[in-house]
Amino acid sequence: MKKILISITLLLIAIPFIFLWSLGAPFDRESSEFYTMPPPENLNRTIYNTLAKHHTTFLRKSHETDGAYTLLEITLEPGGSNGPHFHQRFAEIFTGVEGQTGVHVNGTDYQIGPGETVRAEINDVHYFFNDSDETAVFQVRIEPGSQGFEKSLYILYGLVNAGMTDEDGLPLDIAHTAVFAAYSDTRAPGILRLINPVFDRLAGRAQRDGTERALIERFYLSEVSDDPDESEPDEDE
Repeated sequence: MKKILISITLLLIAIPFIFLWSLGAPFDRESSEFYTMPPPENLNRTIYNTLAKHHTTFLRKSHETDGAYTLLEITLEPGGSNGPHFHQRFAEIFTGVEGQTGVHVNGTDYQIGPGETVRAEINDVHYFFNDSDETAVFQVRIEPGSQGFEKSLYILYGLVNAGMTDEDGLPLDIAHTAVFAAYSDTRAPGILRLINPVFDRLAGRAQRDGTERALIERFYLSEVSDDPDESEPDEDE
């Protein structure tokens, strides 16, 4: 009986590893022709997320700062927010511009006004929100800069606006979620950390089966503006 229990225990321990092995190799940023691809000329700098009630403008992209940082400006309508998550490859610095922006970092809620700053370090669980009655504007500085993160927002906003997500803004296709997570370095916190290795390997499969290419072509490369001014950085920043 003891040997049987030991065998069952070993099998239960092995099952997750067998499952991960069955999914194939994880996503490889270095070998992805799209992850490291420089942005096309005249790429729109402002993109809209109709579900999360905000739009994002890229004030500085990673390739414009030699990889030092990416700088975004987000306009967040009342009730808008994103979900709890953390990153392993970069920190985020939130700075208020107009109104009051809520920023949650590691269990603490902050309200930042114009000029006020909150920093989420690598591995800090965080999210932003607007629980006021007025639109909030804030900037997010990502250090170091991330071309993958930049592309991930085009993908996610495109999926939302195409009706390819649920009411919470999560992609209906788990492969799309995996690609977004790989590009944005978005990791689930808490008990959901257990799914992060699964998403890594699902993103690897999407890299091999053409799903990554399809998302980039449909939602990133298609965001090219006919107006050169729409693709130029703000010289004041």
